Amino acid sequence: MTTPWLVLAVVAGVSAAALGLTRLVPPLRSADESFRDVTIAYFAKPEPQHKGVVLVTLGEDLFASLACRSPVDRGFLADLVGNLERAGVRAIGLDILFDQPTLPALDERLRQTLRRATVPVVGITALQDTPLTEEQRRYLGRFLDGIPHGHANLAKDRLDGTVRWHVPRGPDGTPSFPARLAQLAGTPIPDEPFRIDWRAGPSPEAKPFPVYPADMVPMLPREWLAGRIAVVGTVLVGVDQHRTPLAVAGLSTPGVEIQAHVLAQLLDGRTSRTIPLGWEAALVVLLSAAGVALAVAGLPTWALALAGLSVLFGLWAAGVALFAQGGPLVPMMAPSAAWLGGIAAMTAHLSLRERADRRNLMRLFANHVSQPVAEQIWQERATFLAGGRPKPQQLTATVLFSDVEGFTTVCEALEPEPLIRWLEGYLEVMVRVVAAHDGIVLRFIGDAILAVFGAPIARTTQAEIDADAERAVRCALQMGRELTELNRRWQTEGLPPVGIRVGIHTGPLVAGSLGGLRHMEYSLLGDTANTAARLEALGKTVDMRSSPHCRIVIGEPTWTAVDGKVRGLPVGEVALKGKRKAVRIWLVLDDAGPQALRPAEAGE
Repeated sequence: MTTPWLVLAVVAGVSAAALGLTRLVPPLRSADESFRDVTIAYFAKPEPQHKGVVLVTLGEDLFASLACRSPVDRGFLADLVGNLERAGVRAIGLDILFDQPTLPALDERLRQTLRRATVPVVGITALQDTPLTEEQRRYLGRFLDGIPHGHANLAKDRLDGTVRWHVPRGPDGTPSFPARLAQLAGTPIPDEPFRIDWRAGPSPEAKPFPVYPADMVPMLPREWLAGRIAVVGTVLVGVDQHRTPLAVAGLSTPGVEIQAHVLAQLLDGRTSRTIPLGWEAALVVLLSAAGVALAVAGLPTWALALAGLSVLFGLWAAGVALFAQGGPLVPMMAPSAAWLGGIAAMTAHLSLRERADRRNLMRLFANHVSQPVAEQIWQERATFLAGGRPKPQQLTATVLFSDVEGFTTVCEALEPEPLIRWLEGYLEVMVRVVAAHDGIVLRFIGDAILAVFGAPIARTTQAEIDADAERAVRCALQMGRELTELNRRWQTEGLPPVGIRVGIHTGPLVAGSLGGLRHMEYSLLGDTANTAARLEALGKTVDMRSSPHCRIVIGEPTWTAVDGKVRGLPVGEVALKGKRKAVRIWLVLDDAGPQALRPAEAGE
């Protein structure tokens, strides 16, 4: 049985591994982030354009008409700031780095425009890790002196370079560009990095923010700009372009648009719609437990695989559907790993336990049974197996006990090593005969063989019990025939012929395994096994033979089962050692050999 503690241990281990590995193993973390990106890009719920942020862009067409392309024409920017101020914007953010001088008069004009503006104007600075020369840094510092500013550095994932998080404060405490704009608008900003909550537009073709070319600002209706924060930046191919979840098709997102997303998130007080870690952990534990339960159900491999993949597909589809309806975004890798891990871990445990059970059973039976019987034993293990070993049970079976006549003569004729080889050859043949008749060899006692027919799977009908008895008797007859061929071969080797005595009895038994881990045997307890051994010994007193080299003596219950199916002669009622009542016994005759040979006829 799979204990509750084991199940809990598997669930806990798989859950911890799923949560940990999907965060620590780069390919798994990258896969999780890629799923988020695709979900955000294609399944985000449409939203109206943001009413507090507007993008003012400097595109290729505009630069074609400006006197100075890089650095950007400072005179044009001064005019643009003035136009935005007159349009009644709430604040202006210039996502343009002023790290190089142009014409001094235009530079000074822009600086004065920024300083004297009646609305807050924020410029961008660069953190220490930005590749600028010392001269560029000095000029940037002088230009921004007295002007509010924030850093425009973007946090990129080290695995794939995608922008997914925002750092509101640099290492030196400098606020970010959108954080500084939000501050000036009266919005508090967090100190810790946060995941960006990417906005969707009202349609796949529409941007989440109104976007106006900078040269069109003077012609725009005032109400299109009034009361909004205008974020100004370039939208040139290959310039300030970055990979984001919005650009999963290989395109890129302008830096100014990324800043606008962060600004809108800060203004709205929104957080990323990813479910909290606690809820994710709960989902992981639930799916891990469900995977374990599915594995314990014992489905066929194909059904287990189909169920596992079906639930996995449904899980991902449900996650996408939830996000598409405006719900939280559920990371899929950890729950998926928990689901598959729960199935795999418990399946592996059950497989290992099954192999251990099979190994224990095969240690008891498989070396001396036919393959069909071994498979039947394994398939029916639930009926007689407990704790990895056969449980004690009462059953009715037929016991066969055989011994070699003349073995002492062989021992005297052979040295120890040849003797062992001789005995191994004999036992190998006899074991093969027992297995061919669906019997189980339980043990060897020197040259003697103890076998049983009808165990360890208890028979439930008299017909099954009689069939076992018939198989035991026919097995004994075949053992005698095999011995004829063995004797012929041994005589050519100069060895004396031998015979065998077989005692067979059918009756009730107590069967089970005895011993521990180091040594365990399947044992038969009760009068039936003892009677079979007594009948074999009684064969010494029977003058006649079943075949030239074999005597088969069986008890009355066995004879009742085979009467009319084999030939036999009554020997009479005899008193067996340890039994109060006399036992009626029969000598089985082999139809394939001479009729009931006497000792002299058999060569004795």
